[in-house]
Amino acid sequence: MPGPRRSPPGEATITIRGQRLPYVERCRVRRRDYYLLHPVGSPHRQRFRAFDPFAGPGGDFFQVQFWSDDPAAVRNLRLLRRFKDEAFPRVVEWERHPAGHAVALTWVEGISLAEYFDHLRQGRRPAVDPGQAVRLVRGLANGVCHLHKELRICHGDIQPANVVLTSHPSRLTLIDFGSAWTYESAVGRDKGDGVHPSYSAPEVLASHCVSGFHADQFSVSVLFYELLTRQLPYQGLGGQAGLPPWSKSAAEALVPPSESIPVGDSLPRQLKQHLDEVVLRGLALTPEKRFPDRHAWLDALFELHTRFRLPSKPARDDHWLTRLVAWCAGEPRSRRNHEGEQ
Repeated sequence: MPGPRRSPPGEATITIRGQRLPYVERCRVRRRDYYLLHPVGSPHRQRFRAFDPFAGPGGDFFQVQFWSDDPAAVRNLRLLRRFKDEAFPRVVEWERHPAGHAVALTWVEGISLAEYFDHLRQGRRPAVDPGQAVRLVRGLANGVCHLHKELRICHGDIQPANVVLTSHPSRLTLIDFGSAWTYESAVGRDKGDGVHPSYSAPEVLASHCVSGFHADQFSVSVLFYELLTRQLPYQGLGGQAGLPPWSKSAAEALVPPSESIPVGDSLPRQLKQHLDEVVLRGLALTPEKRFPDRHAWLDALFELHTRFRLPSKPARDDHWLTRLVAWCAGEPRSRRNHEGEQ
């Protein structure tokens, strides 16, 4: 089957909605031409924001990815074409060529978490409050668990560059399937494929081939911790904390997120305790200490989300001690009532 036809790279430009923009190259996937504007996502794979001038009135944006030629990739593409979930882009079309596969997906408008975290460090954007962070991560976890349940596929490369923070409504959306693998084929992954030293689980970093529900759970939990605290867990090590020479001391150095949240002091004590329990369990350095299955994980996130949505309890009556002293002193009831109303 012939591969996608590309125009020679150069200083070519295309007019998009009245604005002249440069593009890297033009690529044809099946019967449609996509103008590749700029790379997106992590640098380990070829992924581009693309524009199709004939996709409806005025054209539309897409994401074009290039996957390696692997039997598992074909299986995943056939499964993902049937998968429709707001936490992921949809596969529009794909084509096989000698070097692999060219895949066109719907475009997700927003800002990547990598850019968002950079803006936070530079003070150019406000941080989300803990309640919103819980809501965003709960939505992302639901999408990841849906991927595991419906297709038996583990994503394998959940990191800020591959997650987009959308607006209207705001949610976290994974923009890449290039490292996704079925459970049956995960053991055959190439060394370094979909591995990030901070966001990948320790068992993935150690073996370079094992991936599954517990590994994706760990990666989402690292993002959760970073959304809350603006820093990576385990003193910046992330998943590397489970590897020598840090594995023995890293667990003790993990600071609960409630102690690093900028507004942590304003949260009720029980709420902070529950938040810490959910985040820290997902960040356990060994799979058996994390949530055992998707039901337990999603239930914990749902309960945490519900607790953040509950109205705050009224403050405790500050006059109880005054009334007690007055009663012991035998003061008239009318006077005690008057003091209690003040």
